Amino acid sequence: MTTPRFLSQYTSLIEGGLRVALAGDSLLYAILRYHVGLEDEHGAPSLAFGKLIRPSLVLFTTEELGGNIEQALPAAIGLELVHNFSLIHDDIQDHDEVRRGRKTVWSLYGIAQAINAGDLMQALAVAQGARAGKEIVAALVEATVAMIEGQGLDLVFEKKKVEEVDVASYLDMIDKKTGALICCAFRMGGLLAGSPTDVVQDLVEMGRDLGRAFQIRDDLLGIWGNGTVTGKPQGSDIRRKKKSLPVSMAFAQACSEDRDFLTEVYSREEIEDEDAERVIALMERANVRQTCEEQVNAHLAQARAQLATIPFPERGRKEMNELIDYLVRRKR
Repeated sequence: MTTPRFLSQYTSLIEGGLRVALAGDSLLYAILRYHVGLEDEHGAPSLAFGKLIRPSLVLFTTEELGGNIEQALPAAIGLELVHNFSLIHDDIQDHDEVRRGRKTVWSLYGIAQAINAGDLMQALAVAQGARAGKEIVAALVEATVAMIEGQGLDLVFEKKKVEEVDVASYLDMIDKKTGALICCAFRMGGLLAGSPTDVVQDLVEMGRDLGRAFQIRDDLLGIWGNGTVTGKPQGSDIRRKKKSLPVSMAFAQACSEDRDFLTEVYSREEIEDEDAERVIALMERANVRQTCEEQVNAHLAQARAQLATIPFPERGRKEMNELIDYLVRRKR
């Protein structure tokens, strides 16, 4: 699968920005450098980054709309630090021991130090955003608040009965948990380029649909993804009792007998591997995977329509379409 060019063209710039932002001498800074992929667990240099989608979008949007990417770098780094702080805490909450094929921070250093590391990373993110100006740090803080609220809702959903989480509630949750930072990337790029208010709003709307498509694809990978590619075992989201879109769709589309089974399984303290496999089979019978794929495609089609209203040059429009194609097909 071809990766969009702009997801690699800014890597060196982002790497340099992260090294500067995380250059402290204490253990917590070493933990943060490990988490983002700058070092391995022994402190040796490493390049084990994630996809860097959010900071790349900040720089790409700024550049394509006529702004200066060097001036935009602190905003991009601030957003990537917010994203990574959320992952440190997310791994604690979900008890995940592996991320990107490496041990998670809490599993290496303990929960207490992982919390401290995440808190430090959030503070450093705000400091980076402040370097880019009041509008930028305000956008970053607003998006951080929404993202944390979304994560809180996700945990609440795990405690709710399966029939209590409908599709509308789910979409509201992911607009915050995932969409807020993607929308923020576009918003900051537009602001840094000095774009008019209506253009910034169009960018945010496009980001919302991209965020929905990204998270729904993530939900599909959490159930049907190849564990050797995603780094998580197939069906992991079912065993964690996450009320993702496939689960809401399954309850809405299944026959009454299958709905009763879902209600019973998701009310248990733990879901065993055998029952997770039965839930996946139920989803297959209810055509859930195809329905969710259609949702991904619908949101990406809306993003394409919004893209047509944004004054990107032809190259920028082509590269955004490459990102949309990538989101349709991504495997991790």
